[in-house]
Amino acid sequence: MESKFFRISISLLILICWSNFVVGQQLEYNIKWFGKIGKLYVNKSMTNDSLVIETNSVVKIPFYRLNWITTTTSMNGILQTSHYRQLLNDKRREFTEINLDPGNLWEMTGSDGLKESIDISHQFYVSRLYFEEPVNQKYIFSERFGKSLELVHHGSGHYKLLLPDDNYCEYFYENGICKLVRAKNGSRTIKMVLSDSS
Repeated sequence: MESKFFRISISLLILICWSNFVVGQQLEYNIKWFGKIGKLYVNKSMTNDSLVIETNSVVKIPFYRLNWITTTTSMNGILQTSHYRQLLNDKRREFTEINLDPGNLWEMTGSDGLKESIDISHQFYVSRLYFEEPVNQKYIFSERFGKSLELVHHGSGHYKLLLPDDNYCEYFYENGICKLVRAKNGSRTIKMVLSDSS
């Protein structure tokens, strides 16, 4: 009887541990613009039906330190929360927060503090692009802009995401892995190259 109770207890313990098992993946990119200027760190963790993706770009140029930080949580493939902020010398310049409310509507709060309801019809969001090739996707939801952006397929493993400020980001994949991101920002083109250590 005692032995049977012990086996059942161990089985339950293993089941509980397995159900809370966290699967993670980390990527690191070198940010280049006339040489290396920083790093992009991307982390993905999964627990049960919950997916959390965190990105942190750290750029250092003379007199300036810039960070672009995003934390996005989805459950069963549906976006739950997203926090985006841009920092300049550790002071916040931009901010976007998105939350799914109990009525299954999304509310966005911007840098100005104003809240508005938004529709997220496309659940493939920008942070996922680092871990998944967007095969058959025509729109990608931007956590920064709080809207879906058009994605143009330019051939095998090459995609261009059109940004609302007339800029764009290009994503290049090899065997389903994002190896390179090329971002046009005004007259500048910045590259994020997957580190060999990833």
